[in-house]
Amino acid sequence: MGNQQTSESQSEFLDKRLDPNYGEISIYKNKANNLIIAEIKQVYTSDSSAEEIKASLVKRLQLNHKCLIKIISFDSGKMDDFCSSCIILSITVEYFNNTLQNDIHLRKVHKTTYSEQELLYIIYEISSLCHYMKTLNYEIIDIYPSRILIDDQRQIKYFDQFLDSTRLSNYYQVLFNQRDLEYIAPEQLILLSEKNKNDTTDQELVNIFCLGLMMVSLMSGQRCVEFFNQEKLLFKQDYVNQLINKYCLKYQYSNFFKSTIQSMLKLHKEGRPNYKSLLQILHPQQDSFATYLNPIGKQREMLESQFYSFHTQGSASKSHILSSDPVDFSEIDKKIQSARQKAQNTLDEIGLDLRLNNFATTQINIIEASE
Repeated sequence: MGNQQTSESQSEFLDKRLDPNYGEISIYKNKANNLIIAEIKQVYTSDSSAEEIKASLVKRLQLNHKCLIKIISFDSGKMDDFCSSCIILSITVEYFNNTLQNDIHLRKVHKTTYSEQELLYIIYEISSLCHYMKTLNYEIIDIYPSRILIDDQRQIKYFDQFLDSTRLSNYYQVLFNQRDLEYIAPEQLILLSEKNKNDTTDQELVNIFCLGLMMVSLMSGQRCVEFFNQEKLLFKQDYVNQLINKYCLKYQYSNFFKSTIQSMLKLHKEGRPNYKSLLQILHPQQDSFATYLNPIGKQREMLESQFYSFHTQGSASKSHILSSDPVDFSEIDKKIQSARQKAQNTLDEIGLDLRLNNFATTQINIIEASE
């Protein structure tokens, strides 16, 4: 009780809310270091269930990876009433409100895309975490945007379902209708069509495929549900390949990036890289990856990363654009209008009608600068 009072005196209560990953939580700010923390209370009527979660938390506290949510502490107590007793487990964790799912939405609102360096950063960090967790027999079983959190430095964290005694994988989330048909591998679709309750697929290769799907969703801005025929339970491979080709060309993503995504999305699991081989593929390029996600609305870093090659082979004017402040498109529109007006005045002065007489049958198309 004394420890609890000391802890409360060091923390300032901020809010109570319903979190998609934790459920109902209380949010505090640590007065000493300004760290935002969440207190989660779980109620168990069974001693065995409570002990199972406590044992899992003890094991989880021993894990150390920069992408894992940090568990600060946990404690338990018993509460008796007239009819029965229950165990209350209180867990304190570092708290991040922003998720990759929210980030996707905000990028659509601001019409901002993900740079190749940001996407490679996400692939590398999540693959590294998955590899680390598997080596410790604590495998990640659900690659999903709302489980990827973004901290104050815009670096990614992963919520690994440490509160659930029976963690549901991506397959069972779909099988039990807890989510639409999305983020699932082709080999799992076969089991799903049979309503098979025993998923025997290789979760590592499933995760690689789902991570590839996430990249296509981030590139294109389309939801993952659109990559599947919801009625026939089919993966729309040709459609996804078209999206990869379209957006790699549109945003000038490299052939290295494109081939990496295509390898992750091989229809047959034997053709996909595992965590280790994917990390080996990515490692030589690691110095060029981003180390955080760009703040929403700021274009400079994205322009520099998307057109990096122009620094060395482009003209001086291109280099000037890349090193300048973020582009003000309203100013550009004003300059276009001014230039267009000057051109029209010049044509009026030299007599446009006389000149057009020389091209009696010629069709002249005026193309708007915005196109």
